[in-house]
Amino acid sequence: MISQELRMAVLTLKGQGHSSRKIAQDLELGRNTVREIIASGRAQVTARQGKPHRLEPFIDGLRALHGECRGNLVRVHEELAARHGVSVPYTTLTRFCRARGIGQEEKVRVGRIVTAPGEEAQHDTSPYLIEIGGKRVKRQCASLVLGYSRFMHIRFYEKFDRFHCKAFLTDSFRAMAGVCRRIVVDNSHVVIVCGTGRNAQVSSEMEAFEKRFGFRFMAHELGDANRSGKVERRFWHVETNFLAGRTFRSDDDLNNQAQTWLDQTANASRIRELGASPRELFIAEKPHLTALPLYIPEVYRLHRRDVDGYGYVHLHGMRYSAPAKALGHAVTVRETQGEVILLDGHEELARHRKLMGSDGRTQSTLPGHERRGHRPPAAPPEESRLRALSPAMSGYLDQLKVQRGHRYIWSVRKLYAILCQYKNEDFLRAVELATAHNLYDVARIEGILLQNLARQEYLLPLEPQDYEDSPGFIKGAGTPPSDMSSYEVGMKPEGDDDD
Repeated sequence: MISQELRMAVLTLKGQGHSSRKIAQDLELGRNTVREIIASGRAQVTARQGKPHRLEPFIDGLRALHGECRGNLVRVHEELAARHGVSVPYTTLTRFCRARGIGQEEKVRVGRIVTAPGEEAQHDTSPYLIEIGGKRVKRQCASLVLGYSRFMHIRFYEKFDRFHCKAFLTDSFRAMAGVCRRIVVDNSHVVIVCGTGRNAQVSSEMEAFEKRFGFRFMAHELGDANRSGKVERRFWHVETNFLAGRTFRSDDDLNNQAQTWLDQTANASRIRELGASPRELFIAEKPHLTALPLYIPEVYRLHRRDVDGYGYVHLHGMRYSAPAKALGHAVTVRETQGEVILLDGHEELARHRKLMGSDGRTQSTLPGHERRGHRPPAAPPEESRLRALSPAMSGYLDQLKVQRGHRYIWSVRKLYAILCQYKNEDFLRAVELATAHNLYDVARIEGILLQNLARQEYLLPLEPQDYEDSPGFIKGAGTPPSDMSSYEVGMKPEGDDDD
């Protein structure tokens, strides 16, 4: 296509009286092209009227199908063939819809929000899946970005509510040594209790927080991405730079590494748009921030919990120990960002480091709060006397302790009672036999001992004797037979009746 500049040159040279041949030679154009431009007399380039697209007659039907199919072009492609009998490649359909604006949102220029130093900051949160302690867990990244210098402060939380919002903003104000006059937030219920945008109503709890530090929350209008673009852009930096390729041992390690990344990378890197780093611009913005109050109370919330029978209170799925005097009583639990404090009225009962659960710990027990069970009883004096008999006896007692458990002391006393009734050598022989057969029921020891004694002292002689010559046998053999006639009456067999 001949450009407008060349067409203008052709018309200008023709007006000066040059021939078409000369013009074509100088401008390196075809003579037919020169004649065509001279004949049209126009320098403007006209678009070529090409062959109409085969889908052009069905454009109204395509718009209707796009609405019916809820913008799904796959279904539009199927219905176009079913209803209108038009079969075209899917890529042809998508290219035609893009060219005609079907299903395409009109692009809007991005607005740039320029704020004066100390005038505005933007606050938002973003969820991430992070590997902590070898596990993939979900964490909320809270961020505060100053509008002028882009100076940023971030912190990660297991969950994010009004308590955590106040704790995070307090830490951010301390880190920046000041507060902007306005903080832009989204329409989340964390800050906003009802309404959106200019009609949003800040919750009473967060209004009190505003008055403490001398700033105001401002909720941006729904869909107005420009009002939160600075903080959203920084979230992209967190995801693609800080979290990329990093692993963390615990939540504390995660936040410590995040602070190091802020100091060395995020706030120290030069922003091309601004021509300086956030740290350099923050030096100019810091004098314009609203000064912090002289006293900043620690953010906390109170809970009422009962101390269970094991001496623990339950908070967010974690267990914290209490002293024995609080067993069965209700106590006040004061939860801060890093501690859990148990109170009985104004008296502090215990102070625990807050558990996060990412390290696997779900219970905190302070020294002195351990369960006071029965102390293991001291070894009875009978044990030392038994062990002094022989090494074999000592080994038997060691295995007896494993086998009998809590009944070990009773077994030792029972063995000592047996020892007191019999000779030492007989007792030890029975113990050795019990050890050989893995018998650790002490009641069997005495039975083994008596069997041994019976074999030794009460064994009948086995020499053959003539018992028929003994006086007793002879006396019994000479006894007359017994008279059994009285037992024979009535014992006649059946069928022997007298006639």
